[in-house]
Amino acid sequence: MRKFVMAAVLTLSVLLPAVSQAGLVVEGSLGQGAQVSSPRAWERINFMVAPGVSILSLLRLQLGIVGDFADTSGSKTDLELRPMVTIVPPLLPIYGRAIFAIANLAGRGGAKREFAYGAAGGVRFGLGPIGVFGEVGVLPRSRDYPSGSKFVWIIEGRVGAYLEF
Repeated sequence: MRKFVMAAVLTLSVLLPAVSQAGLVVEGSLGQGAQVSSPRAWERINFMVAPGVSILSLLRLQLGIVGDFADTSGSKTDLELRPMVTIVPPLLPIYGRAIFAIANLAGRGGAKREFAYGAAGGVRFGLGPIGVFGEVGVLPRSRDYPSGSKFVWIIEGRVGAYLEF
């Protein structure tokens, strides 16, 4: 029991200063994906707003709220949630992001919910609390087709801007 208490005290003494240096961050971005496995197809254009918290200017925890636009005939506008964890090195203009996605939240057009996970990498340039970024990500997911369910690979490009508070 004593070891558990000492471990908890040590953990809190390390994490509390990090939480006290946390800041808020908001990203806005526009993305377009492509399904690169057969059958090949373009994904819907989407707009994402991702509020979150930045811890020690190294780690970002964000929840992306994505609006998928109805840009082809027969498609419907829908929503998607993307919890994300981003590692942002302080002096380098690059970053890496782990993405978890829950798509088709509104369930319009008879589409069932899709769950996806993936990663993205990108570059960012900023001056003070304002900056711009570009990234490329991979979000594989399982999709239903008339011939059955199939695992497909989605590659997505995204450009946007961020503001840190």
